[in-house]
Order: sequence, then structure tokens, then C-alpha cells
Amino acid sequence: MKVSPRGDKKKGTIVMHGGFDSFIEEFYSWIRYFSDHGYEVIAFEGPGQGAALRKHGFTVDYEWEKPIKAVLDYFKLNDVTLVGISMGGWFCFRAAAFEPRIKRVIASSISYDYMKLMNVVLQKMHIFFIKHMRNYSNKMILKSIKKEKGIQAWMIAQLMYITKKQMPMDAFDFWLQLNEKNLHSELVKQDVLILTGRNDHFISFKAHAMQVKALTNANSVTAKVFTKETHAHNHCQIGNIGLALDVMVKWIEEKS
Repeated sequence: MKVSPRGDKKKGTIVMHGGFDSFIEEFYSWIRYFSDHGYEVIAFEGPGQGAALRKHGFTVDYEWEKPIKAVLDYFKLNDVTLVGISMGGWFCFRAAAFEPRIKRVIASSISYDYMKLMNVVLQKMHIFFIKHMRNYSNKMILKSIKKEKGIQAWMIAQLMYITKKQMPMDAFDFWLQLNEKNLHSELVKQDVLILTGRNDHFISFKAHAMQVKALTNANSVTAKVFTKETHAHNHCQIGNIGLALDVMVKWIEEKS
């Protein structure tokens, strides 16, 4: 989806994408906001997202530089701001690490390393069950999904859907790939803006500090934490997206 800027002057190009369970239509208000502020917007669904999965069967792939390269090549772009939303916050850093045509990176919610969001005990328990109790784990998880038992059941069902795996433990193998080693934060050399909700109900707040610290070679890192006072303290600033968009546009103007 390509949306031209409102007005005569184009300030730049923003490429944006979602994450774990996204359809690009969800972000129409974001696209319109950027367009109204003079930016050309190219929004797309990558592997494991929206129509790319539903219509064309492209399962999720953590090597996000691949779909980004395809987009930049197709539109012949050399200087863009990349906006990644939700799990897209992980994907956008991975893409930036390998794609120099990205000059500025904005992550709305970040995950850094999904296993490290848990404490050490839970990490070891998860690894033990994945390695040594796969059949038992599959049976228990499938039973939970069938009963529609809470957000964890939904998350696993969605993970199975975007990976096209029939068994939960096989889908978890992809989840394990979303780690700091594969992210390659040390290769990110662009200007970076991170937007984090202090009370994000999906991602532990400690991921914020881990991600900021890992960006050792970024040209600059701006880390913005939203609290309850601003009503933007939840996942992807739901509650006050207008404030988050305003922060993004001002930052892009400063860094362009």
C-alpha cells in the first residue's frame, strides 16, 4: 500500500509494518497521520502477516531484511524511515542491521529476546519442556487451546497459524529464533527511536533497557517511555496513539 503525502512537498518516505497478528488495515490512522504531515507512506504485510500469509502462504520469517529489501527494490528507495509495530519492533531492528538504505528506525514496542523476558527459572523450564517433553506439552497446550483458555492459549494458536505448524512445540521453535543473537543489535548504525509503554501487558518492561543497551553502534538512540499519566502506557501506546505519532513525526523531522 502506497499513500502519497498531502500537499505539494514530500518530506520523506516512511515504510511501516506490523508484527505478530497484524493486518495493515489496522494502521490506516497511522498512515493517514504521516501522509497529512507530508510523508509518503509505504505500508506492507510481510511473511506471516495478513494477506501475505492468508492469500499467498508466506509463513513468518525472522530474517526481516528479505521483505524489506523487496519493498525498497520495488519502489526504488534509498533513504527511508522504517516503523515497526509490536513484534515488528523486533523485525525492524533485524532489518536495519542488514539494510543500509534504512536511515532511521522507529520501534513501537520492543521485545529484544523473548526467552529473556522471563526469569531464569522459567527460561530453563521452557527449554526443558521444549527439548524433553514435547509430546506431553503438545497435548496440554492443544487441550488449552480447545478450551480457549486465556491469552496464552490465543498466543500459541496464533503462533501455530503464522508458522503453519500443526503442533505447538514446532511453532515454539520459531519463537526461540527471536533472540538477541539473531537480532544483531550491534549492527544497527541508524538513528533509532524506541517507544515503550511502562505497563505493556504483552512485553516485560525490562526488554526496554536490554534493547537500548544493545544498540552499541547506533548513530543515536532516543528512548521514550510512556506512563499512565499520558494514557499511552500500554502495548504500542494504545490509549493515546496520537501522542505517539506526534513524537514520531517530530523525531523524524529532527533526524532528517
